Amino acid sequence: MWVVCGIVNTVPIPTDEEQPDAVTTSRARPEPSRQQVRRAATIDEIKRRSREKLADAGHGGLSLRAVARDMRMSSAAIYRYFPNHSDLVTALCIDAYTALADTIDETRRSRGDNPTSDQIAAAFAAARAWAKAFPHDFALIFGTPVPGYHAPAEATGPAAARAVTTMAQMYAEAFTSGAAQPEPLPAVLDGEKGPLATYLMSMSETPISDDVLVHMHSAWASNLGFIYSELWGNLALLSTNVDAMYDHHLTNILRALGLTNPAPAQT
Repeated sequence: MWVVCGIVNTVPIPTDEEQPDAVTTSRARPEPSRQQVRRAATIDEIKRRSREKLADAGHGGLSLRAVARDMRMSSAAIYRYFPNHSDLVTALCIDAYTALADTIDETRRSRGDNPTSDQIAAAFAAARAWAKAFPHDFALIFGTPVPGYHAPAEATGPAAARAVTTMAQMYAEAFTSGAAQPEPLPAVLDGEKGPLATYLMSMSETPISDDVLVHMHSAWASNLGFIYSELWGNLALLSTNVDAMYDHHLTNILRALGLTNPAPAQT
């Protein structure tokens, strides 16, 4: 359950001249019917209660029948929204990946006037903050795989890749501008590239070189590894000041990326 599922297709934002007028927009996007609104609200409640099941009992406690009982619905009724357990897990995974990516995108936007190295540091720290706020969502997409579940790439892939793609785009900007000067890498992507490498390099808004891709992949994995250890309680056994440990870890990540004057965001 990692980003190998795929990558998001980015859609250019229209210019002012290309923006449709309000009348056209209104006609193109009619208000949802009452039935559609009720259906959307029911789906949201099913997913909310499912997250509560995951938080209380883990993967083993999640079932459509149990959620149906909580909602005082019949089993047959809930299957009209999610035909099977895998469909429900897929929807929860997409929501979790999307929430993480939204967090990183918002962090990047809020620091748009800052040096790219500061944006990257803040984005790594934001991923950690999101994981600590929503540990069960983090566990769903980066933890132990759900038994018997295989994420459908066409469904989870775009959402799964958004976060790391944004990180790679930021790093590509720093790399191109000279703000990032990492140690040279061996030709690890010589020969035929794997599907993830091909996906990232072909779909990113910013051109991504082999070096950029490998360096950011390693940095992203390192950040996730720290978060994983922290959430599972391992780091607290080493020190009561885990925030200071993370600042040190993030500084090392930034240095490995070759970012000049790395200064981790406040955690």
